[in-house]
Amino acid sequence: MRFLCLPGAYGSSDKFQVQLAPFVKELTEDGTATFHFIHGPCKAVPPEGFEEYFGKPPYFRFIEPDNDLEKSKEDDILARIRDFPQCETPEDTMRELMREGIATTHRSTNNALKYLLKIMQERGPFDGIIGYSEGATVAATLLLHEQRRFRKKGIKPMFKYAIFFAGWPPVDPDSHKIILSDESDAMIEIPTCHIIGSLDPYVHGSLALYNVCDPDTAYMFDHAKGHTLPRDKDTVKELGDVVREAIKTYGIHS
Repeated sequence: MRFLCLPGAYGSSDKFQVQLAPFVKELTEDGTATFHFIHGPCKAVPPEGFEEYFGKPPYFRFIEPDNDLEKSKEDDILARIRDFPQCETPEDTMRELMREGIATTHRSTNNALKYLLKIMQERGPFDGIIGYSEGATVAATLLLHEQRRFRKKGIKPMFKYAIFFAGWPPVDPDSHKIILSDESDAMIEIPTCHIIGSLDPYVHGSLALYNVCDPDTAYMFDHAKGHTLPRDKDTVKELGDVVREAIKTYGIHS
């Protein structure tokens, strides 16, 4: 099985490969999977005070405000998560976070999709997709785009399985509004694995993403930590077994 891997905001392909190394080792040693790492097309600068958190440059993102106006910077969702709300439901939390409007990212989102479709064409095929944080949101958005393209143009989707680490809900590829399960019938139809951390301050984002996936084939895995990637041996082995079982159950093969 071949995975396309998308890092979080301000990450890079090299950094994500290091972050995901234990998981990669678990699934490559027995020949279960191979991994192709990329990063977003937008060069980025971390928020003030977060430079050390994201390591050394260069930094990349998949989605950014469409222009450099101060209003767009204020609208950028990543500039507002320092005061992440905690409401009664994941959907209410996301609505509260978005109450001042989503970032003006229409052109940037379209460019991210075009960028990923080009990579799929040139470096694919891929069987599965992995996304962490912003990369998970973009991966979910891409999956919805594939589904709609299939219905409109008959182009068969490439991805058969998705793994989301600490993700947030997708953006509607047409309206560019965030998709929430209590507002939309849109659903990611392929099998998905959602790795969440119950101590993640943004865990409601992960739950809102889980809620827009097919409940019959969506699997939730809690590593009981924060907004991080699991690295300890026992947790990684357990997660590897979950992926192997999914490949077997759903007949996912290259």
